Amino acid sequence: MGSSHSYVADPSVCATEVKGKDDDGNDWKAYDYVIVGGGSAGSVLASRLSEDPGVTVLLIEAGNNHEKELLTHIPLAWPKILKTSIDWDFKTVTQPRAGNHPHDCPRGKVLGGCSAINAMMYQHCSPDDFDEWERLGATGWSYKDLHPYFIKSETYTPHPKHPDVVASDHGSSGPWKISHSDTVPITDILLDACDELGAKRIPDFNTAKGQMGASTFVSYIDKGQRNSVANAYLPPNVLSRPNLTIAVKTIVEKILFDESGAEPRAIGVEVSKSPKSPKYRVRATREVILSAGTVGTPHLLLLSGIGPQEELSKVGIKAVKDLSQVGKNYYDHISSGPVCLRGKPGYTLDFLNSPIRAATAMLQWFLFSKGPMTVLATPAAAFIRVDDDTLPYSSKSSSNVPVRSNKAGPRTPDLEIVIFVLVVAGFNIKIPSGIYGATLGPVVLKPESSGTLTIKSASVYDKPDIDPNFFSSENDMNTLVRGVRFSMRIGRTESVKGVLEPRADSADKKDLFYMGDADPDRITDEEIKEFIRSHCSAAFHPTSTARIGASPETGVVDSHLRVFGVKGLRVADASVFPNQISGHPVAAVVAVAEKLADIIKSGA
Repeated sequence: MGSSHSYVADPSVCATEVKGKDDDGNDWKAYDYVIVGGGSAGSVLASRLSEDPGVTVLLIEAGNNHEKELLTHIPLAWPKILKTSIDWDFKTVTQPRAGNHPHDCPRGKVLGGCSAINAMMYQHCSPDDFDEWERLGATGWSYKDLHPYFIKSETYTPHPKHPDVVASDHGSSGPWKISHSDTVPITDILLDACDELGAKRIPDFNTAKGQMGASTFVSYIDKGQRNSVANAYLPPNVLSRPNLTIAVKTIVEKILFDESGAEPRAIGVEVSKSPKSPKYRVRATREVILSAGTVGTPHLLLLSGIGPQEELSKVGIKAVKDLSQVGKNYYDHISSGPVCLRGKPGYTLDFLNSPIRAATAMLQWFLFSKGPMTVLATPAAAFIRVDDDTLPYSSKSSSNVPVRSNKAGPRTPDLEIVIFVLVVAGFNIKIPSGIYGATLGPVVLKPESSGTLTIKSASVYDKPDIDPNFFSSENDMNTLVRGVRFSMRIGRTESVKGVLEPRADSADKKDLFYMGDADPDRITDEEIKEFIRSHCSAAFHPTSTARIGASPETGVVDSHLRVFGVKGLRVADASVFPNQISGHPVAAVVAVAEKLADIIKSGA
C-alpha cells in the first residue's frame, strides 16, 4: 500500500523508481484508485472515493498545493494568475479566421484546477443541455439524472439582496459553499438596460426553468475568499484520512497497461518531476481515472497509445487501442472581444486602476477579507437566443445577418452578454487611471465550429497542438455580430443615461471605446466582423475531446465513463461532455465527478 495521508512532493514516497526494462510491476507501490489531475473533477473524486476507509486513493497533481498559492484565495486577483507557474499557459495554433494568431488557453496547474484560477461564475446551465447529451448517446446523463448532483455538491447561502432565490433550487448540505456576491452600482444599471431591451431580469440562473434572461451570477466566494473545488472537497478532515495520498508537483507521463488479455487493462501510471529526472511507476489495483481536463486528458490518452492509430504512428507511439475520437470535437466558447462603454466615476471598479486605491483594497482584503477584492469582475450577464426576433439585433444600415439557433432546446440560449464592471481591453492589459466605464463581452454559447487536439511527440513535456478551428462556421461569426449590436444598444438605453455616456458615433477603430461609441444603426455588419476578427478571444471553456458516446465511432467513453475497449480506465472532466453547454462549465464538471463517484461505488 502507498503512503498515508496529506501532500507529498517526492514521487519515491508514493511510487517506485523505474530501474530497468524488465520491470513487471509486481513490486510497484500500489493504490486501489489512481486519479490523474487534482482539478475540479479530480478533487471531488479523491474526496468521495476515500470516504470508504477500505480503499486507498492516490491523487496526482502536476501543480502545487493550492493552500500555498496566495492569488488563488483573492477573488478579484484571478487575472494576475494567468501566465504564472500555476497556469499551464497553453496556446492554440494560429487561427486564420480569428485574427490570424494563436489564442491563449489557460488551464489551472494547481490543486483545484481551473476552479482555482477562473472568474468564479457558478452556473448549472440549461436543463436542455443535458437532455441533449442523452440524445447524443449519453444514457443516464439527462438533466433529471444530473440535477441531483448539482444539489449534492453545493451549500447555497442566501444573500439579502437576492430574496427571490428559491431555497429548494439549491443544495443546503454540500461541501461547495456558494452564494451571490456583493456588487457595484453599475451591475443593476446594466441589468435594467438588458431588461429594457427585452432580456428580462430573472432571480437565479440555476433553476429547472433554465437561464434565459438577465441576472447576477452565483459565485463560489466564501467569507471573502475563493472557495475552489479543492478548498471545498479537500478540507483538513479529508486530508487527514490515512487512505488518501495527494502527490503534488508530479507529472504523469503516461498510463501503463497489461496487454496480455483480450482487452488491454490500465494497471498504473508512470510519473516524473522533469524531463531528465528519474521515472517512477505506481500501480492501480482497481482503476486509473483521468481527470486532467479537456487538454490534459486527451494528451495523456494519446501519449499512452489510446487514440487514432495513424496519428500515433507518426510520433512513434504503439497503439494500445485505436480510438478515432480521442482529441476530436474540441469545442470552446468564443467572445467577440470587449465592447467598452464610457462612464462616469463612482459606479464601477475602475477606481482600482489608481495604485493607492488598489493598495488600500488589497490591505482591506489581507486584514479583513472584505472590500473590493472580494467581488466578481464579471458579476452578471444576459443569456439570450440569437433567433429571438423581439430583441434589437437589426440596424438601419444593413439587414440582419442570417443565423441558425442551436437545437439543444427552447430553454437554451446560444448567446451570452457578459458584464464586466470595469473597462477591459484584454486580460492583464493595464488600463490607465482616470478611465471609467463598463465592458460587455458577447459570447457564442453553442458553437458550430469544432477542432482538434493532436500531439507533437511522444513526450508529455511537449505541449499538444490545440486547434479550435474558430469561425469555421460562419454562423458563429454571425451570432457574435448580433451580440455586438445588442451590446451597443445597451449603452444607449434609458437605464444607463447619466452613468454611461457613449459618444454619438465614432469611426476611430484604434480607440478603446470604438465599438461602444459607434452608432448601432450606422455601423455595418462587415465593420463589426472586422472588429470581431481582430479582437476576439477564447472564453476558456474547452470541452468534449474525450466525449461520452454510444459507440467507439462517436465517442471515447461509455455512459459509465469507461474508455471504450480498455479495462480499468475511466475519464471524468469537461472532456467527456458530449457537446458544449450553454454557460460556465465548472459546476457541471463537479456534478459529473459526483455522479461518477456514485457509479464507481455502486460497482458499475
